[in-house]
Amino acid sequence: MAMNQNKVAVITGASSGIGFETALVLAREGFTIIALGRNPSRIEARRRAISGAAPGARVDWVSADLSSMAEVRQAAQKIAEHTGHIDVLINNAGQILGEKSITADGLEQTFAGNVLAPFLLTGILLPLIRKARQGHVITTASVGHSYIDDMFWDDLQFERAYDGAAAYLQSKLANILFTRELARRHPDIVASAIHPGTVQSNFPDSADAATKAYFAAAIERGELVSPEQAADTLLWLAREVRNALPSGGYFHERQRVEPSASASDATAATRLWQICEELAGIAY
Repeated sequence: MAMNQNKVAVITGASSGIGFETALVLAREGFTIIALGRNPSRIEARRRAISGAAPGARVDWVSADLSSMAEVRQAAQKIAEHTGHIDVLINNAGQILGEKSITADGLEQTFAGNVLAPFLLTGILLPLIRKARQGHVITTASVGHSYIDDMFWDDLQFERAYDGAAAYLQSKLANILFTRELARRHPDIVASAIHPGTVQSNFPDSADAATKAYFAAAIERGELVSPEQAADTLLWLAREVRNALPSGGYFHERQRVEPSASASDATAATRLWQICEELAGIAY
């Protein structure tokens, strides 16, 4: 435990699924954890679970709905109150919605929470990430990014016709493009994206019927992995930044893998970055 006692990990989506498993294991291993969640009662349950499983671990919880850009900014401020540096920022929070929802910022909720939130949070926290010996930003993506041909550039917010599954798949493609561009623009830090596998969790609860059916069929075929299994690559990268070099990689089962052609498109990565700067109100 002593080897990691000065390391700080910030983890979004830490109150369930792979985010919780990652927080629990890193807390046991001596990391200081700053854990973000959306549901206060679930946060309290997870707080008790970690304190019981890892007595003496330092875990600070921040409650925030990351689909709100104001709450992302407030969360970043609270994180900065807890620590003077961040060794690893794990942008893990994600959602899939069956019905269209517009945030207070006037944004489609999946794009706001899955794409703009990690973009904005990373940008605000970048000075703290730079204060680590070699700061690392890990973003949870998905092999689902390869199920679509490209970003829906002419309708990123699905204003014309909403498709919850397509909005989710687009957001995962965006996560890989973000990772690629972050690595290019900021070579002094390390950026990685991962595919955790199809995870048995509460993730599809808010999805449309087709997505729920997909998960149900995957359960029948025995294809789902547990949150513990799915967290393995996140943990492997978080523990040792050397595993992520060179920066900008996409990983699954501790292996660097090639994402889709669209996810490897440098022009698309720059284009998306510029759109995110405008929508999130930050340039970095």
